[in-house]
Amino acid sequence: MRVKFIPDNLIPDGDETARLHRWGYRQYREMFNDRQLLGLEHSCRLIQAVKNERIQKALATNLSDLLRYQNMLCRYDAMALKSLDIFSVHGFPVGLIHVESNLLGVKNPFSGLPVGSGGWHNIIEKYAKAKLYCEKPFEIRHKATGKVVVPMVGEWIGESRNSHHLLDSRFVMVECRDSATQKLEQESLDAVFTDPPYFGNIQYSELMDFCYVWLRKLMSRCLEFGSASTMRGEELTGNVTAGRGIVHFTEGLLRVFTGMAYALKKGGPLAFTFHHNDINAYFPVAVAVLDSKLICSASLPCPAEMGASIHIAGTKSSIVDTVFVCRSTGVVPSKWIPDDFQSLVELIAVDINQLEGGGVKPTEGDAKCTAYGHLIRLAIWSLRRDWDVTLPTQVKLDRGNLWLRNCCILGNVLSALGPKNRLTVRQSGCLAMEKHAKYGDEADEILF
Repeated sequence: MRVKFIPDNLIPDGDETARLHRWGYRQYREMFNDRQLLGLEHSCRLIQAVKNERIQKALATNLSDLLRYQNMLCRYDAMALKSLDIFSVHGFPVGLIHVESNLLGVKNPFSGLPVGSGGWHNIIEKYAKAKLYCEKPFEIRHKATGKVVVPMVGEWIGESRNSHHLLDSRFVMVECRDSATQKLEQESLDAVFTDPPYFGNIQYSELMDFCYVWLRKLMSRCLEFGSASTMRGEELTGNVTAGRGIVHFTEGLLRVFTGMAYALKKGGPLAFTFHHNDINAYFPVAVAVLDSKLICSASLPCPAEMGASIHIAGTKSSIVDTVFVCRSTGVVPSKWIPDDFQSLVELIAVDINQLEGGGVKPTEGDAKCTAYGHLIRLAIWSLRRDWDVTLPTQVKLDRGNLWLRNCCILGNVLSALGPKNRLTVRQSGCLAMEKHAKYGDEADEILF
């Protein structure tokens, strides 16, 4: 059989792909056995033969999911009794024992539902559930007796419902562009919600090329697949191999934030999530917000990872992101601007208690990420008055680091992470903030 869709691309050098090179992989096709290559080749041929463009693209989307299971880097989950996809961790794990999933999948003869994971039956079932959710979205409410599904009545996701009723249509615009260079009209946005890369935590493009090289051959007519790779020199991830460090990450982040801040209406929120186990990775966030002339009005811890996730389970890693909310003007409760170390620790302890109340069992990593969010918010608040946007990027980063060191905060806060991962005050410290004063109205809020 003449091969048409099996990629012959070389695996490029990278921080994450270096792991594959160490194990002897040189081409993406080497990550599949002959049986998997045959099944994927035939799958691509059948998808290409579909005349309906919308269905063809849907099947191509399903193929990208199938690829994650139909390769020789998958492992077996002995607890869940199913195979784990290659990206069950955010990297390329190379194990000594592999598992191979049935290409078509297996159905339960009684329920008709797919068994296990990794086959076409499983992937199509997953896709069908996603499309049904678009038609009838819902939220989950947790109660003592279990989970309760709460329908979002009258809501749907997309331009129109599958019913194609004219009254059920609306305008939705989705663009794939570089946010750092996007020019938006001043004060044209009510709000901005984003999820920036977490510095060097995940090498997104290095991982996505695994699927992209297949999809590029299958969907060659689509302009989106014109490039040979998803990897870009300007992407906002720290990458030693590509020579992208903290300064590159900071400058890209501040270009995005300043552009969005320019387009925001007065007082509109710029909200984003961030998560890292190193406080130094948070300083670019502070610089980007300060250069955008915004104030961080809230830093809210929010569970973002499943505790059972294979790259989290059994470690002290955090499942908590910080949701940063930034505005050009507004109010903030005065208790969120503590003027001594004990008040800061108590503020963080409240968040930890609320996480516990929500069913999260905080680890040391969770407490650290919660504390880091508050510290960066306070650094922005403290540095905002005499911030100089013309300074070199490294000098700006050093200012944030110096603020932290001068306040003797980081070591004291980390030492306050007491036994059983609970925050306790173990020693006093200092927090260089504005002098305590009464601001705002009767609700004891501070205007900014």
